[in-house]
Amino acid sequence: MESNKQQMKPLHRTWLYTFIVWGLYFIVSKVLFFVKIEGRENIPKDRNCVLMGNHQCILDPLMLALCVPDREIHFMGKKELWNNKLLGWAFTKVHGFPVDRGNMDMGAIRTAMNVLKEGDTLGIFPEGTRSRTGHMLPLLGGASMLALRSRCDVIPVYIDGNYRPFRRMTVRVGKPVEMDDLLALRVTKESCDTLTGRIEAEFAQLSHGKSLPAPAEQTQT
Repeated sequence: MESNKQQMKPLHRTWLYTFIVWGLYFIVSKVLFFVKIEGRENIPKDRNCVLMGNHQCILDPLMLALCVPDREIHFMGKKELWNNKLLGWAFTKVHGFPVDRGNMDMGAIRTAMNVLKEGDTLGIFPEGTRSRTGHMLPLLGGASMLALRSRCDVIPVYIDGNYRPFRRMTVRVGKPVEMDDLLALRVTKESCDTLTGRIEAEFAQLSHGKSLPAPAEQTQT
């Protein structure tokens, strides 16, 4: 299936993306937190991909960006971020585009597909929103559908740490999720569910089990 993979287009750096990502890099990873990235070699060098990360903080997109210094990532973000005109302008300039999480946003899906078709890398957080529990929320199936329709590699990225100043943050990059057998099939709910299950299993391995849902809590007081 290798011949079906989308080749990554040559890097064209934009000044605002470079300023924000690498400016924040020195502040976040060298001053506030001690960021260690493991497994960066698992990301394909000659083709684009879908980077899927767990989501707990507004700084998570920066962590994904630090995994791929050889390219600029296009991010899908909740549409509410664009309610502020200044923030909306900044997010757009760093290749962000809005998605309506409450509905099947076909416009956002088309934008994401075009990003991948043009050879750019897509960054998404398949939980759909930030988790407040320390465990990952169930993954939404739309992320798997994008991966199967685009035929791009899925790279799981687990961000381990709680963004406390002067504490270690570890970002673990997994190998591409096996999906060649699914690419030989039609894109259906069943194939998307199968891929979602494989992605969840990879997150469980990268997180050493931390990504799994929290056990049911006792409600007795």
